[in-house]
Amino acid sequence: MSEVLQIQKNLEELVKLLRVYFMLDEILSFAMEELHDDEVVADISAVKDRIRMVIQKLIS
Repeated sequence: MSEVLQIQKNLEELVKLLRVYFMLDEILSFAMEELHDDEVVADISAVKDRIRMVIQKLIS
């Protein structure tokens, strides 16, 4: 039963990370289209890449 709970917890964390990832995608689009601030775009992209790496680790 403990293994099932751990899998459930991992899935919940994965869902949270995916939500954040796609929110950052929308924010990144806004920053590129409206703000035209390369520094902000680079920062958001870096965070998005780090989250993507964590997501990849969780699903592998």
